Amino acid sequence: MKRTGILLLAGLLLLTGCSAEGRSTEPPDTAPGYRQIDQETAKQMMEQDDGAVIVDVRRFDEYESGHIPGAICIPNESIGETRPEELPDPDQTLLIYCRSGNRSKQAAAKLAAMGYARICEFGGIIDWTGEVVTGQTLALTVASNPTTGFGWEAAQDADLFEIRGSYIAEPQSEPVSGAGGWQRFLLIPKQAGTAQVTFTYTRPWERSDGDLCFSCRFEISEDLAITLIGDGSAEAAAQGFAPAVKIY
Repeated sequence: MKRTGILLLAGLLLLTGCSAEGRSTEPPDTAPGYRQIDQETAKQMMEQDDGAVIVDVRRFDEYESGHIPGAICIPNESIGETRPEELPDPDQTLLIYCRSGNRSKQAAAKLAAMGYARICEFGGIIDWTGEVVTGQTLALTVASNPTTGFGWEAAQDADLFEIRGSYIAEPQSEPVSGAGGWQRFLLIPKQAGTAQVTFTYTRPWERSDGDLCFSCRFEISEDLAITLIGDGSAEAAAQGFAPAVKIY
């Protein structure tokens, strides 16, 4: 009996020693700053359309060959020690994927180390059973402050784009009344052609001819690549609303 007790105690001490050497018993998806979710959960979060950003961390050529609608491309190898300009809000929900799930975990860990607090990694597109689109996506981001009642609205003269809008609050160390942020519009091409998209800064209940607005003209090729052929945003920029346009 004494010998059995000694052996059990030795086994417990050995297990304790392994933990002391830093071998965590926690599963990988509980790493600080991000969590791993299954793809059905990711689909449900996308359907809620509550401003979550879908991030594809593959190379641009992989992205163009087929990606989840509305995803922006930030290649894993481009993520260093500074926050990507496409992700200004560390509290915004990020849904991250790659091809097979390896690069997405690397990217999630790096972003978590930068302070992003709501990261959900959901594996690879090779297992994705939802919609996939080819071609490019255009993201237009412009300053906005909905606490004033004003917000940007987007309208196109031809139904060539699917347009998705979201709001990004300006990060604050403490809550600030009246703090502004940005609105982001994702333009996902559906077919080839030329389209003009007009962005108007207005209060929905009192639109007027004096509302600030600007238009951009785009050409979409047969392979759904996007070219900006006309940019009328100078007036908005002069009033402090310079839009940033990026094509993924």
